Amino acid sequence: MYELKSREELVRAVKGNEIVLIEYYESGNKDCQIMYESMKELSKYADKVILFCRVNVKEHPEIADVDEIPAIRVYYRGELVFEQLGALSTVGLNLKVIRRSIREVFTKRNIYVRI
Repeated sequence: MYELKSREELVRAVKGNEIVLIEYYESGNKDCQIMYESMKELSKYADKVILFCRVNVKEHPEIADVDEIPAIRVYYRGELVFEQLGALSTVGLNLKVIRRSIREVFTKRNIYVRI
């Protein structure tokens, strides 16, 4: 996973890749740790066309425009297509819900990638 540290890096990632998943987190937060473990597991099996990134909201508040942490956002060709705020209680449950939700969004848009 790539750590984004500036607005320029974020814009370049979103505009320069077909599918981008960005995780917004805060170090030391239990829910953020669950989300991180979920995203790490997801990245092992997801299609290689998906770029996985992270933003530390405390270190880079200028690019962390989310209402709650943890949060994930999925962009397709520069457009925000999915957002989840908060994490569920376990890595397995969180992963299952995120994977199913993203698949549903992708299917509705006729996007066929492994997630």
